[in-house]
Amino acid sequence: MKLTELFRSLSDGQVQYVLVGGLAVQLHGFMRSTFDVDLVLAMNDDNLMRFIAVAKQLGLIPSIPVPIDALRDARQIEQWHREKGMLAFALREPQVGGGVVDILVRPEVPFEQLRDNAVAGALFERQVWIASIDDLLTMKRSASRPKDRLDIDALEKIKRGEDPNV
Repeated sequence: MKLTELFRSLSDGQVQYVLVGGLAVQLHGFMRSTFDVDLVLAMNDDNLMRFIAVAKQLGLIPSIPVPIDALRDARQIEQWHREKGMLAFALREPQVGGGVVDILVRPEVPFEQLRDNAVAGALFERQVWIASIDDLLTMKRSASRPKDRLDIDALEKIKRGEDPNV
């Protein structure tokens, strides 16, 4: 799965999402590597059905042994979050080294706020909704992993008008 295919398919499928995570940080101007695509979806049934159709079209499968339609089961997602600490429903291409798409099911910033604050960007000839710097900072501060601390420093530089890559 190429990123071009993913974002074109999301756009063409009218999936409501906001791009978060490392790729969103890159699109704000910090050059860093990332190995997956992190999305926050509108978790209503219609949008989830559209997303699942796109995921199936792209050949994405859940990383855990459950059907992809489990993403639509809010009670199951809540149970996995409560019992296993699940924060993301991971989808992957079946081949070794294939792409990964993480759907954040318990984002620190709710979808509605992310969407209201999102920056519209163009990527692969499609409009892409990218989480705002402030919302990314909130999410990164909450996660507080070493790579998140680097992203926080970079995003704060971008907010101040400084080059984050120096």
